[in-house]
Amino acid sequence: MHSAWADVVTAALNEVRYGVVLLDKALHALFINRAFYEMWALPPPRSGATYTFRELMEHGQQTAAYQITPEEMRRYVEQRIVLVEAGTQPPMQLLRSDGRTLSFECIALPDGGRMLTYTDVTDHVHAIEQLRELATIDDLTKLLNRRQFLASLEAEYRRSVRSNANLVVLMIDADNFKQVNDRHGHAAGDTVLRALAERCCSVLRKSDVVGRVGGEEFAAALAETDLQAGCETAERLRRVVERHPVELGGSPIRVTVSLGVAAREGTVVHPQELLKLADRALYEAKATGRNKVVAHRSV
Repeated sequence: MHSAWADVVTAALNEVRYGVVLLDKALHALFINRAFYEMWALPPPRSGATYTFRELMEHGQQTAAYQITPEEMRRYVEQRIVLVEAGTQPPMQLLRSDGRTLSFECIALPDGGRMLTYTDVTDHVHAIEQLRELATIDDLTKLLNRRQFLASLEAEYRRSVRSNANLVVLMIDADNFKQVNDRHGHAAGDTVLRALAERCCSVLRKSDVVGRVGGEEFAAALAETDLQAGCETAERLRRVVERHPVELGGSPIRVTVSLGVAAREGTVVHPQELLKLADRALYEAKATGRNKVVAHRSV
């Protein structure tokens, strides 16, 4: 009866899609299911032999299955052995070198052994990443959306206060954008906005935070940058946009931007005020001729 029941359990575990390894108290494998063998391209053990957990880990090391360096892998093997020896562990993610993500879980068994499970959660992880991107990224320009930009600006502001570092905000607006839509259509307007986002990214540093905060309005937070350097960056961006028309079906569309610049200084006490000062400078730039940079200067 016991043998028949064991055969049923073995057959069932060989049909599940996740990897299963049953270890005894000495961490020798009593059972490894078919999914685990396939998942790790593990050859069957020698006749009469069995794998130890260390050997399973070393197989992953030898086949370069993980996205870590050989030195890190050696440490990783030892850490994983310690964790399994310690008993039940919460699920943890393993990043494979082939791009897959596995969820690994260790469960202590009543007889002192361990049950290890390996579940491919790649699709789930990708779905979460896509949802996160939808919540934070503007779909048209692939920049941060307004909500995420404001959250990032607040974080940059707190960091600048803690370290007493400079911080500059740029407000960037496409001049006469309504005319682009009216003359060429909204598809052309979308092309212009995507091109402006690319121009921003080409001029700004990777460490700068940039987002689309309105229809044709963009904003950027430049850490460790004073007002003069911020104005110089804004002027570089203005020139790049002016000198590189947007190609639309072989016909170039000339586009310019107006920019407002404000720095964290004087009586500026929160990020929303800094944004408001940059927006006020932007309004002045647009009211006095457009295609220019105006800086807010404390009196």
